[in-house]
Amino acid sequence: MHSFDLVDHTADVGIRARANTLAELLVACAEGMSSILVEDGDTREEMAVEIALEADDAEDLVHAWLRELLFRFSAEGLFCRRFEIEADETSLRATCHGERFDPARHHGGTEIKAVTYHGFKVEHGPEGWTAEVLFDV
Repeated sequence: MHSFDLVDHTADVGIRARANTLAELLVACAEGMSSILVEDGDTREEMAVEIALEADDAEDLVHAWLRELLFRFSAEGLFCRRFEIEADETSLRATCHGERFDPARHHGGTEIKAVTYHGFKVEHGPEGWTAEVLFDV
């Protein structure tokens, strides 16, 4: 089980995500960021993109994952809504299902400039994994 909530912040927007596993947390963070980028619209699974990342620890991995997704959205127009992820605390392999961003069908949303380190936190405890992420908008 995983979930996310949007978090209001003075000048930015953020998410607070919860999950049982790190892989589920990565999915929740990706879904949360996607919901900020595009509020509504039907996302078709016209393509699947493979992403592999390595990092020093789980916190760096979550940050690198969100930066990579934001880069793919900004540079390539890749917009995904479904994610299959295998991960440990220092690496991930993901298949991202989605399509190219289409402003005629994908509405609302907020432009994200960057995934910040301000207030950024990833924790693992008895209740599972949590992450807090602020985005520069």
